[in-house]
Amino acid sequence: MDAAPSPRVSTLHTRLHRFLQTVLLPQEAAVNAAWRLAATDGGAALSALLAPMQQKAQLAGLWNLFLPASTRAPQGLSHWEYAPMIEAMGQAAWAAGVFNCAQPDAATMQLLDSYASEAIKDDWLDPMLRAQSRCAWAAAEPDASLYRPDSLRTEARRDGDAWVVHGSKTWVHGLSDARTSGLLVLCRTDADAALHHQFSLLLVPRSASGVLAGRQLHGWAAPSPPADVRFDGVRVPLHHVIGEPGQGLDMLQMQQRLTGLHDALWALGAAERALRLLIGRLQQPAGESPAVHHPLWQQRIAQARIGLDTTRMLARRCAWQLDQNDGDLPQQELAMLQAQALPLALQTVQWSVLAHDAQAFDDTLPLAGWLARLQLLQQLAPPAQVLQAHIAQGELLR
Repeated sequence: MDAAPSPRVSTLHTRLHRFLQTVLLPQEAAVNAAWRLAATDGGAALSALLAPMQQKAQLAGLWNLFLPASTRAPQGLSHWEYAPMIEAMGQAAWAAGVFNCAQPDAATMQLLDSYASEAIKDDWLDPMLRAQSRCAWAAAEPDASLYRPDSLRTEARRDGDAWVVHGSKTWVHGLSDARTSGLLVLCRTDADAALHHQFSLLLVPRSASGVLAGRQLHGWAAPSPPADVRFDGVRVPLHHVIGEPGQGLDMLQMQQRLTGLHDALWALGAAERALRLLIGRLQQPAGESPAVHHPLWQQRIAQARIGLDTTRMLARRCAWQLDQNDGDLPQQELAMLQAQALPLALQTVQWSVLAHDAQAFDDTLPLAGWLARLQLLQQLAPPAQVLQAHIAQGELLR
């Protein structure tokens, strides 16, 4: 694993850090306030702030960096090259969206680029690459587990020239965003096939008759809170299947690999800045000596630094393996990263929140946004027992 960046990547990394310092972070307080209110005001103020930044990012060549080896995004980097970029974007909860690199949209675009027909790419992927539209991912279901596919109930049956979709999904992100024009829906299309080949991924237009939005999960701070969706006899053209029928679980696993890696790297970037904020806060005079000299805080700082540096090496190795294995990644490696990165980042941010007291929830700091985002990512990540089982199974197969 060669750790040295290429000259191009080194230049892009420098440009990205300069962009963060000169364009994004000076607007942090205003964007944080707009982000917090976006779920109730429709996001108009947030869009007005982010749109000029997105235009500048495109002009700076810092756009769609996540998409490797694609003719539709020639500026895209390999997973290894992109890893430090997404980590740098973790400096603010909303920064990745400025570069059109936010999850889960980035993984959705990679999936469409890898599996979709050219017609689907023209009509659906290209507008996403321009940040003009979004496709929501709809795989999880109420009272079911993505880690037990036999428990999923949403089905699509062929009827003439269309698929007819029935079922319910939950944790659907972006449904209330006006730009969301479609949903990628994981459906059972062949109950008689082997389990791994029973499912397909269908692109369902948001405007299709029978797509019924349910409750929004407002407890999770986000401009577009996750929501429930019901599909009541929705007719979808046959050519709207992504890839081939029966490839749905393969694409689900691809999406989980990409979002798992990107979320971990983003979380490390957030934790790195949270640690710097923590140390800065503790160095301020308080009583006889700054709190940074207290053994408890020194222990926490040491734990955070050790965890960040070791987890970063694991994340970079996962990115390198994705490149070497044509988008595949040993399940054990990803499970180790997910078991470590999100809890470490959340703990570091919580320590920084504790040190800042009430100031932590002021819009001038990124701590409240990180806390909400990391708690959501932790909720959506595989349960600890699932991760531990993957790690143990990897050991047993050695």
